[in-house]
Amino acid sequence: MKKNKIPLLLAVSLSLSWTLFNPSPLASQQIFQELGVFWTRASSDHPELPGPSGFGAASTWEFAEVFMARVSFHRLSEDTRKEGTVCDQYSQRINCRGEITETATTLSGLRTTLMVAPDLGEQLRLGLGGGLSFNSLTAEAVGVESGLEADLLAPNAGIIGFTALLTAAVTPVSSVPVSFTGSFGLHWVNFSTCSGEDSPPYEPYCGMDAFKEIELGLSYAF
Repeated sequence: MKKNKIPLLLAVSLSLSWTLFNPSPLASQQIFQELGVFWTRASSDHPELPGPSGFGAASTWEFAEVFMARVSFHRLSEDTRKEGTVCDQYSQRINCRGEITETATTLSGLRTTLMVAPDLGEQLRLGLGGGLSFNSLTAEAVGVESGLEADLLAPNAGIIGFTALLTAAVTPVSSVPVSFTGSFGLHWVNFSTCSGEDSPPYEPYCGMDAFKEIELGLSYAF
């Protein structure tokens, strides 16, 4: 490399480093758009999550004038009761009997969504798009009368999902950066905890399930 190119490369490197680690206030305002919190409720045909509810938080960025990116955290949970099976020992299934069982299930995870967001003015914003989700699930089942652990095969690894989302944000006063937000979404979750046995344990978290979800919340724009 010629010596006269070294100062130029050094100057460019320093300039890029300064831009990345010391962004100007204007650049920060253009990139970072909103922070919000919301209440959420879902419905599905899943036996343990027919109508879970919970909360979440989201960060939203607008770019290229008509696109919007959203990263959100969701936590949904539900308790169910039904006739189940309780055993004294599950490795060899000793002394099993029917009993009313209670199952507590929590599904939580991160979602990334890319949306088209047409310009509808300062007080209304719509977004339509889809993305991926990365989830974890915890579940525990016990016999209501005995208090013993009930028959249940629960996931012990991460779960991948897919989302489709329609969002809306209404800003009542354009000079105040607070908006009411709402959304309707579909969330397909690939539960893959299947035993593969001829006489399997109770395995509700096996296969793909679709959740219809609504969100209602508030957001603050920066």
